[in-house]
Amino acid sequence: MTHRHAITALSLVAWLVMGTGHAWGQSTHSPYSRFGFGDVLSGASAPQMGMGQLGAAWMDRHHLNTRNPAAAAYLTRTTFAGGFGITTEHILEGDSTTRGEVGGLTQVAFALKQAGGKGAFTFGLQPWSNAGYDVSQVRVDDIADQYRIAYTGSGGLAQSHVGYARKWEGTRWKRFEGTNTTKADSVRIISHVTALGGRFEQRFGSLVRTRTIDVANPIYLDTQVKTTEAHRSGGFTVGFGHERLLGSRFNRDRKLVASTLLRVGGFAQVGRGHSIDRITRWASTQTLSSGPLEVDSVYQEQKGLAFDMPLMWSVGFEVERNTEDGMRIRAGAEWEQAPWSEVPSDWLDPGVAFADGNTTAFGLSVTPRGLDDAKTGWQRATYSLGWRQSNGRIALPEGALIAKTWSLGWSLPMLGSRSGSSLDLALQWRSLSAGDDPLGLRERSFGATVGFTLHPFFKNQWLVPRKYD
Repeated sequence: MTHRHAITALSLVAWLVMGTGHAWGQSTHSPYSRFGFGDVLSGASAPQMGMGQLGAAWMDRHHLNTRNPAAAAYLTRTTFAGGFGITTEHILEGDSTTRGEVGGLTQVAFALKQAGGKGAFTFGLQPWSNAGYDVSQVRVDDIADQYRIAYTGSGGLAQSHVGYARKWEGTRWKRFEGTNTTKADSVRIISHVTALGGRFEQRFGSLVRTRTIDVANPIYLDTQVKTTEAHRSGGFTVGFGHERLLGSRFNRDRKLVASTLLRVGGFAQVGRGHSIDRITRWASTQTLSSGPLEVDSVYQEQKGLAFDMPLMWSVGFEVERNTEDGMRIRAGAEWEQAPWSEVPSDWLDPGVAFADGNTTAFGLSVTPRGLDDAKTGWQRATYSLGWRQSNGRIALPEGALIAKTWSLGWSLPMLGSRSGSSLDLALQWRSLSAGDDPLGLRERSFGATVGFTLHPFFKNQWLVPRKYD
């Protein structure tokens, strides 16, 4: 790859990182996104989504882990990851139901790493939360008779990040005893790898929420309250990862043909101050055929809020088994805690509060054959299954939010690329409710995320020194 191509590619990603994030698109119709920061996302890439959005100990040589900053050190070379998601949502309350489709970009992430190097520089941009809802109720009053109260909202927060990760390798000697026809020999192998990483993150965006009271009787003016919030926060995420060789098998040529690996890891979000510039406007409107028309501005209030985001942390483990016939099996689990109750709730709706959150996730993936052993695309593809449950963060009078997600994943190495470039697909089924009341507001959604991982895509020559005669 020429320097001109490298500069062009890096400039494009830098421009995306410095953008406002408005191009991500609406990704939810959830009425629950009305509260707090909206629907908060995990930040997982498409391959991670297929394994339950694991991130604490999810260390991959060819795919970028966008949750744990230390994982980039395990990559074999420069990596670019991106994706696009689309979701169809069913919102149910009793016997009533509604449906909507949304979609948008999921992330743009980059890791710069020289082949064989120990360190990796990372940067990127991805959505952090989304709000998008339009709900209403019809009520009856003794004075004004029938009226309609409606809640609408839009916007969300994006997150840009820049970081660095480095790994340290430990080795040991594997001794082979001699026989009558061969001599004793030793081979030095990598027995364990430890990585540390950190990144600076900047969150930014705006949320717009509107509450309208539409009185059916035309002699009464309607009322509209519009709240616009500009959010800003900066902080750090630090992470670690450790990989250890538990078992190995060599063939007669003393080549490693089978192995068992154990990985442990974790990350934490630290030192994050958050500020909100909030403008609330009360106005009198009259609803016409073209929509609400403001006839009188009653009152406007501007207020600033500042607080610290909770210290969120996650830990997990993963076991990988590589067999002699090229099959690779990976299984992992992780646990996440976030004391959201430490965040002040006075800027939320009455009766709504932040609540401590906890998450449990499991994931499994299988690759039938390696690139050298596979005869078809189905054999070299990776298939994954995941489950994730999150409780808390927002508590309503009906109970705390409960989100349960099942996922399936599929990753196919691109033809003609031996560097690990791949096309990734993740399917997710999620249920979301406040408490366990079967007659309460419930959400059922199905989403598909299409992602890609490139290593690198200009003749695989990024950061590889050129040799000339």
